[in-house]
Amino acid sequence: MYFRPCLWEPASKLWQSRCGKLLAARRIHEINGDIITPSQVRGVDHLRDPRLNKGLAFTLEERQTLGIHGLQPARIKTQEEQLQLCKISVRRYEDPLNKYLYLSDLYDRNERLFFRLLSENIEELMPIIYTPTVGLACQRFGRIYRRPKGLFVTYNDRGHVFDLLKNWPESDVRAICVTDGERVLGLGDLGTNGMGIPIGKLALYTALARIKPHQCLPIVVDVGTNNQHLLEDPLYVGLRQKRVVGKAYDDFMDEFMEAVVRRYSQTTLVQFEDFGNHNAFRFLEKYRNSYCTFNDDIQGTAAAVMAGFYASQRVTQKSFKDYTFLFAGSGGAAIGIADLTVQAMVLDGLSIDEAYNKIFMVDVDGLLTKSRNLDEHQAVKYVKDMAPMTNLVEIISAIKPSVLIGASAAGGIFTPEVLRLMASNNERPVIFALSNPTIKAECTAEDAYNHTEGRVVFSSGSPFPPVTMGDKTFYPGQGNNAYIFPGISLGVICTETHHIPDEMFLIAAKEVAKFVEISDIERGSLYPPLSRIPDLSMNIAIAVTQCAYDRGLSSIYPEPQDKRKWLESQLFDFNYESSMPKTWSWPELPYIKTRALTQTPSDLLIKGKENDK
Repeated sequence: MYFRPCLWEPASKLWQSRCGKLLAARRIHEINGDIITPSQVRGVDHLRDPRLNKGLAFTLEERQTLGIHGLQPARIKTQEEQLQLCKISVRRYEDPLNKYLYLSDLYDRNERLFFRLLSENIEELMPIIYTPTVGLACQRFGRIYRRPKGLFVTYNDRGHVFDLLKNWPESDVRAICVTDGERVLGLGDLGTNGMGIPIGKLALYTALARIKPHQCLPIVVDVGTNNQHLLEDPLYVGLRQKRVVGKAYDDFMDEFMEAVVRRYSQTTLVQFEDFGNHNAFRFLEKYRNSYCTFNDDIQGTAAAVMAGFYASQRVTQKSFKDYTFLFAGSGGAAIGIADLTVQAMVLDGLSIDEAYNKIFMVDVDGLLTKSRNLDEHQAVKYVKDMAPMTNLVEIISAIKPSVLIGASAAGGIFTPEVLRLMASNNERPVIFALSNPTIKAECTAEDAYNHTEGRVVFSSGSPFPPVTMGDKTFYPGQGNNAYIFPGISLGVICTETHHIPDEMFLIAAKEVAKFVEISDIERGSLYPPLSRIPDLSMNIAIAVTQCAYDRGLSSIYPEPQDKRKWLESQLFDFNYESSMPKTWSWPELPYIKTRALTQTPSDLLIKGKENDK
């Protein structure tokens, strides 16, 4: 046996470490008398690792140097040619879930190609990778699971959560999206199947804000499920037990948060996603001043809707002082929107009491009133001293709201009668049907326009197709959290902010509203096109960065003067990089005449030994 010399120096410490371990353990394989060298092992890893793989875009020099020449067809493609093929491939599927599976497979094979495809085709592909298709993917997670994209932290691992986090191969984690799967979109308790949500959210971190994907970690905290159908499903991949509740659950979450800080850092961003309402607010209040964390269902949704409210003022020609809000739903999303709305109204000149008095809430049992003894309810501050009412039409007739917000997950509750009543009370009624997925929306865009004579100022949580009335076509905007959380997260991660104040979400909402152009409003949308989110995310990140420094929340000093340039220097590059090691030249040394060597090396060696004696 012999060692064939390796002519290529490893480009990273990772490869040096792998090669060292291979040689130390003498893991050199012999096939037909030929040695498989470390350089060839590295080459295969370039094809297998989605972070390194470029498919047929490896140049001839790269293929030969890496030892992968001959492992691929002769054709060399550019990334642009690969993108064209990817678009053709994903469009040939009619079923959205099949599109999702294709994109998931591409992510597993070629990371940069996946994110470039997604970033350049946001309007087409975001409904696939995110809502509404991600909801279907979660429901069928056990059937479509292929390979790990995140970390599964189960209740059985209590006492060892830190050890489990150490198993994640990447140490430079800056952002974590975590769920316990208890309230996935409007689909209810999906347990471990909720992993599809953190995966999708963090994919948008990179596609929309160019946060480096290796810095993102999706996590599901598996404490069981109360979904009996899943417990009996032979394909369910989570713990087969009822949910852990009470102090045991809280202690487990405390251990998780402490382990995150110990494993990574105090400034690691933890985004809570799709926790049950009874836990979402508790954890937000419990952790917000101790960790760098936010709840996207509460705060992200609120900021996205608030952006729509700001934009709607350009249509209604009214200020928040003139608005009266009625929320259909009193869960986490509704309360988060209402709380941020109160802040906006106070900034608009109202007192805190006047702001609260302009917000009404309805749940499944009717209007929230004092007679219902709701002291323990999370929305107790919005309870009114009124006669109890249960019928939505009756409530609208009594309150005459100018803004109707659906956050109920009760599909179709905005009936034609409700919509006509809103139109009779307002010249330009503002109606938001926010519940996801589409089947849970309070009304469709078509119903909203048809039953208000086209006068509605409409937004939804899920995408709806255009609506044509006479010679005018409306393109309803989607109040998507994706307008908000990528930009906030980019600013928070880069500044290493300790805590995230609500002010940052109000800042983000205003930035979104600034991006809405007259042409957007004229076509019926309160939001900019999805294709503009990358630019919008940068603007939000700049504003959040400024806020972090103004409030003394950043850990990075000195404060950068050109914040845009500073942020851009930290972004992920979707384009392929060279797989060749970096080389550089030395300056040409000046010629220096040296003394002639009059003794032979053997003479020097003999005299050296004599001197030693």
